[in-house]
Amino acid sequence: MSAPPFFQSAGRGDLKFWGKDDGPTCVVWESLSESEQEHWSEKMGKSKDWVVLCRSRQQDKEQRPFEVDGKEIFSNRSKQAKPKVGEKTDKKGGKKSVRWKAWWRQGNIKCAVNEEYASCWVHRDCHVADEQKAAFKKAAGA
Repeated sequence: MSAPPFFQSAGRGDLKFWGKDDGPTCVVWESLSESEQEHWSEKMGKSKDWVVLCRSRQQDKEQRPFEVDGKEIFSNRSKQAKPKVGEKTDKKGGKKSVRWKAWWRQGNIKCAVNEEYASCWVHRDCHVADEQKAAFKKAAGA
C-alpha cells in the first residue's frame, strides 16, 4: 500500500494507516482482491463521493460494479508517450512503467505510464469541469 502524503487519510479495507474514515475515497480497482472489491461495492453503494482508477474494460468483459452508478471522466486510450530524459524506466513482468522520483510532490500523473489503458470513474451525479478533464488528458499525454 502506497499513498502520497497529500491524502487526508489512507487505509486498506478496515485498516486505517492515518486519518479518519470520511471524505472522498480513491480506489485503484485492480489492486483490490475480489473480496475487497465486493466489500468496497457494498460500502460505497450509498456514497457519491468516490473516484475509481482502473484499467479500461474491453467491450466483451463483464460490467464492473462502479460502472453501474458511475461515469467515465477520463481514459488514455490513445498511444502512450515514450519515456523522456529524467524518467526512470522499469521493466518487470513484461510490463513497461515509467515513474518520477517523488511524483506526488509534482502532481504529475505521467509518472505512471503503462502499456495498459486506464480509466477514471466517478459517481454519475459528480460534476467534473471540462478544464479538469482537459488537465487529466494533458498530464497523461492522451
